[in-house]
Amino acid sequence: MKKKLLFTAFALGIVLGTAALWWHWRSVQEASTRAIVEAGMQRQQQAAEGSSHLPGDDILKNYALPATRPQEDLEALAHTFSNLFLLVKGDAPFHMGANEEFAAALRGKNRAKLRFLSDGHRALNARSQLVDRWGTPLHFHVVAHDRVDIRSAGPDRQMWTEDDLHRQHDGTFLKGKSLNPPSLLKEPAPGRRR
Repeated sequence: MKKKLLFTAFALGIVLGTAALWWHWRSVQEASTRAIVEAGMQRQQQAAEGSSHLPGDDILKNYALPATRPQEDLEALAHTFSNLFLLVKGDAPFHMGANEEFAAALRGKNRAKLRFLSDGHRALNARSQLVDRWGTPLHFHVVAHDRVDIRSAGPDRQMWTEDDLHRQHDGTFLKGKSLNPPSLLKEPAPGRRR
């Protein structure tokens, strides 16, 4: 009788131990699943609120701040475009070179549907144009499919004057008298059209 009682107690211990292990394993699985679901929901909420880190937001974090120079703004914008060109493949991502085309591409309207810049970034104005630190829309000139010149109107906010700042696709800057060659400013000879 004692053997039977010991065997029953042993069997009951095994059953209860197995049940306890199973219950613990199930609790861990549920907690893990809950954590994964909550993390996914948090990511979706951040994306909906626009608080996720976008590459352009990170690259342009110092854009137009008083502690930086206007040249640094154009450098950072060129760096943002070079990342866009690397990730969005194609022969000619920018056909016209219009400001709105570049701004839209950074905001996710590109072949790969990759969003680089948040809508509220200070590099964009209310009309969704890329602007310089003085609030003037930038001018872009597409030299090749992955090479773009960027021109700021400068502090006078008038394009094509000597205080403009022009970053060429190779990283060099034009300013002052080198911005507007005399041949562009001269009147055509009588009888000749431009």
